Amino acid sequence: MGIRLTDGPDPAAGLDPDLVNAARGIGFAVGARLRELAPALRPVNESGAEPDLVIEEIDLDPTDPLDPLTLIACLQAHDAYAMARGRPGAASPGALALARVLTWAARAEMLGRAPRIAWIGPPARRPQGLVGHAVTASVSLRDGDHLVRAVAVAVIA
Repeated sequence: MGIRLTDGPDPAAGLDPDLVNAARGIGFAVGARLRELAPALRPVNESGAEPDLVIEEIDLDPTDPLDPLTLIACLQAHDAYAMARGRPGAASPGALALARVLTWAARAEMLGRAPRIAWIGPPARRPQGLVGHAVTASVSLRDGDHLVRAVAVAVIA
């Protein structure tokens, strides 16, 4: 199953198909970057099925609202990453958090000079003494009755 949205309206509903395709294109590019970073995939369950995680929340600090096109790009990036790892339908909360930061950077690049990411990864692995502006993405996903969280930090130099 992987990571999915709660039941509800399709985020692409009513959007210009060209914009949706552009968002998916950003997602594919971000997916390639995720392959370099190689965040962990959640293990399959006891029956051998991929986990089924439902998105509760995706945040970015500093605040950058999650619009439908950004959501589409993040999900595309996650799915492209899982597919590249040979596990279509797999789930990686860390990849989704990283995708949120990288999608923000890709969209910022479209508006002007690209932010230079000096380092990106989980907060616990941030190198000591690394100076720069931190952009933090956090995701909350529901796995049945359990809440799964992941955080990614990018240090902008």
